[in-house]
Amino acid sequence: MRNKLLLISCLLVLVGCGNKAKYYGSVISDIDLDGRLYPKVEKQVSSLSVLDLSKENVESQVACIGLQGIVNRKYSEKLYVKNSRCKDNHGGWTTGDRKAQAQMGDFWLKAVLDDIPQSDIPLEEGITNPAFKAAVEAYKEDIKGVIIYDYDLVEATIEAATTIAGQTDGLIVSPALYEEVKGYGFPVIEDLRGKFKDNFECVDWLLENWWDGACKDVAFTWSHMTLDWAESWGAANKDYVVANRLFTYFLDIREHDQCAYYETVVKRYPAGTPIMGWTDELKADKLFADYGYVMVPFISVENLSVMSSFPSVNGEPIKPKAYDVEPGQVNIAFLISDGDNLLHTMIYMPYTIGNSPAFGAVPITWIINPGIVDLAPRAFQWYKKTMDAAGQEMGAMMGDGSPEPDRYSGFSFYCAWAKHYIDQAGILTMKQMIGGEPVAWNVQPYCLEGGYAGTDWRGIGPHEIHVDNRTVHVGTTNWSHLEEVIDSTPADEPLFLSVMIGCAHMDVTSFAKELYEKISSRKDGREYVFMRTADLAATYRKYIGKD
Repeated sequence: MRNKLLLISCLLVLVGCGNKAKYYGSVISDIDLDGRLYPKVEKQVSSLSVLDLSKENVESQVACIGLQGIVNRKYSEKLYVKNSRCKDNHGGWTTGDRKAQAQMGDFWLKAVLDDIPQSDIPLEEGITNPAFKAAVEAYKEDIKGVIIYDYDLVEATIEAATTIAGQTDGLIVSPALYEEVKGYGFPVIEDLRGKFKDNFECVDWLLENWWDGACKDVAFTWSHMTLDWAESWGAANKDYVVANRLFTYFLDIREHDQCAYYETVVKRYPAGTPIMGWTDELKADKLFADYGYVMVPFISVENLSVMSSFPSVNGEPIKPKAYDVEPGQVNIAFLISDGDNLLHTMIYMPYTIGNSPAFGAVPITWIINPGIVDLAPRAFQWYKKTMDAAGQEMGAMMGDGSPEPDRYSGFSFYCAWAKHYIDQAGILTMKQMIGGEPVAWNVQPYCLEGGYAGTDWRGIGPHEIHVDNRTVHVGTTNWSHLEEVIDSTPADEPLFLSVMIGCAHMDVTSFAKELYEKISSRKDGREYVFMRTADLAATYRKYIGKD
């Protein structure tokens, strides 16, 4: 069910005497999730027209991907793009260039869309921005006008134009591109040139004129939307924003007054609403958590207006294996993280899975965004099939940070929302960087990975492991600290470790194999057992007699 979820809030109850305690679920809240999950494109896909953006500048890519959202909202014959530009996508590790992008357009066409009829949109040779010209000609009947952004206030006015495009079926154009399409006679819906002196004025105007018609299921904000090819974080997510009529805007979170002004927009949404898109990580995480919201990074991911048009799916949980534990045994679960960021879930991880010769060599828990059961159902099914066949595990992470527990409305919604998607995906392991204890009391995953790889103040330490009702809490250490953690533990005591080995913007599976071989060959008399995180939880439960 997508509309109701029982949220169990657990209270601490003392049992017997001394310091023993047990948690019992005792307060039940009915959290209504209807209209507050990830929006989907209703028109299901029947065929794909593929548009190659590799020869387009950033201005053209903004226009093409915005137009994609209009087309895909209206038709089952979807527009599919590939080779968009994003500076922050640096996962193309097979090239040997640390700045190379991991382009996944062709990958998903073959991996999960191969049964859908596909045809390439022909592009004229020897002209500037051939995809833009081809797309406008192909879909000119669906363009209801143009929205012209301002070169002197690029980031704010591109986002404003994107919001307007979602509600008017308008083409997002720069002044230069506007000159190129004048011959079509498109009416000017909004000309934003010279309209605002700064970002504040732009946001205020946008709220006054375009807030009411926007979809409020999720919030959205976007940064780094420059027109500089080398620096821009690109337009890949704009099809989803336009197709779902989301409200998007820009404020420079690094500037004090603009950072504070986020409250003007954010608190218009119901408490706990996920904020998709991107801005500065550490500033946004803390700011939005204090407001009672959560940031879900959505960077460089193309075609969610295609991928989300398939029916949502459910996942079947894996069956955890409980190993026998001997004195001094070291039980290790490797973890690949940052999958809350859709860039990792939809680009880095599948790229590495498809290209690494060591995939499947050792058991690993891959932390993904479980929202892809709605946002990209076929990609989720690909993950499930691939992971099960290779003895791997999917774990879940909902977003960067989470609402502070004292922000009760936002926090309770976050827990209900997290539980909904984890249960729908059939995922047993949850990664929670901050506030692991109160989140686990409410969500009760089978296992909760606490902390941020044991590298800073966020979360519990590497030796911490305990059981709370259904949940095994386990601290997480970074791979670089692994041997010192082992060496600091008495040789006759068993050890249960979750080890963060990195992110998939590199060949992390080959690194996992190397680390496995290094640790296994230690001459210290200890036995080393490697397993998935859910297996680690099951093994610990068996060891303490609570399996």
